Amino acid sequence: MASSSPSLKRALRLPDLIFLNIVAVYTPSTLAQNMPLGSLGLLVWGLALVAFMVPYAAAIADLSRLVPREGGVYAWTHLSFGDFHGFLCGWCYWVNTFLYVPSVFLGIAAVISLFGGEGSRWMEEQPSLVALIAIGTLWLSASLHLVGLQQGKWLQNLGAISRIVMAGAILGAAIWKLATAGETDGAGWLSGARVPSDDEMDFWRRAALWPFTLNALVGLDLGAAMSDEADAPRQDIPRSLWIGGTAIALCYLLTYGAILTIGFEETNVIYGHVLAINSVLEHPDIAVTALIGSGIILLELFGLVGSGAAWLAAPARVPFAIGIDRYLPASFARVHPRYGTPYIALLVQAIVATVLILVNTYGATLQEAYLALLGGSIVLVMVTYLYLFGAWTRLLKREGPLRWRVWALSRLGLTATTLAILACFIPPPVVAGITGFELKIVGSVLVMLLCGLAIYFWERQRVKASPPVS
Repeated sequence: MASSSPSLKRALRLPDLIFLNIVAVYTPSTLAQNMPLGSLGLLVWGLALVAFMVPYAAAIADLSRLVPREGGVYAWTHLSFGDFHGFLCGWCYWVNTFLYVPSVFLGIAAVISLFGGEGSRWMEEQPSLVALIAIGTLWLSASLHLVGLQQGKWLQNLGAISRIVMAGAILGAAIWKLATAGETDGAGWLSGARVPSDDEMDFWRRAALWPFTLNALVGLDLGAAMSDEADAPRQDIPRSLWIGGTAIALCYLLTYGAILTIGFEETNVIYGHVLAINSVLEHPDIAVTALIGSGIILLELFGLVGSGAAWLAAPARVPFAIGIDRYLPASFARVHPRYGTPYIALLVQAIVATVLILVNTYGATLQEAYLALLGGSIVLVMVTYLYLFGAWTRLLKREGPLRWRVWALSRLGLTATTLAILACFIPPPVVAGITGFELKIVGSVLVMLLCGLAIYFWERQRVKASPPVS
């Protein structure tokens, strides 16, 4: 494996890496997924942060300090377990982003429709307009990243600042409700929370939300995937993880509690939190509240653009690194001679996202297939983190006796991740058909794995038949 990447330009400083972590991980729309749990959701978020996010951040910090490599988790798995497992890890990671990135840019179209209130909701029912907005913003982001990370990173930075301000707005709305509620309104912290009974949601339906909670914490490895483009990866990536990770944990816990306090029962998974804020702040007799409402929508729009840019650009470094190792076509390893970006990998990422946006926009049958693949993608990304925790212990063992901290946290992370993979096959509360759901998950995982394995063995035979690269 190449020890460094050809001609990449170092453009990421510590603030950029901190902002990248925040915009990639903290997504207020994911708060809605645990709302059926009521106040128990706070316990689930806390458990996920301790059992998954802390080991996850510690693994990336240690490995970035020890062996910073472009490609991040893929590169560490390749170093620890060899070509096959390295490719499998990278493939699972990459395929997951195929399915996530289109959903972010489709969310942009949905949020834009909020600007006109009820009068503009028709936009969500126009597939051509939705696709045009989503694809347009996607290629705007891709274009900035193609001409340089120095330019593209400002989308992530702006998005992260918007996410932080959005968290403040959610907290502000909850505080405003508490301050303005009358004594008879029964308003109080977590007053809108309700723990569902066992008849409404049994243990298994609650357990089904575990993988979705862990999936909401994924993204801290994006900075490590661009290690060769960071100014000082050994120092800055670990520092950015602890600063950004602490901010993310506080944002999730505080804003989940705030949403419960507001008590707004809006289940829209794209912009339910925006409607919750505006339900408290907007007042028909006060003109300035309409302006505040538009500002909240604009914050969400900037946050989505930044998140989409982060998840479009950073994961493209994984196929770039695999291309260097010759298990994807060599074109993936090309660096633009002028801009110093992995432009082929970025273009492929953008093209696949464009196709999947069209697939998701047109046709009910295609949309159902897309949702099945999306469910399976959580299994695949969790497989990636099983490899991460394994690589963490194996690479640190080579440096000397394994410290108890690494041993304990890696086991904790492996346990949380394994449980998440198993829980993926339990239908969440909104799904009625158990057998059909499980078959779709198993089928989608097998299809994506078989596609990856076919590419791997094809490229391995081609590499064996070709002369070695000097």
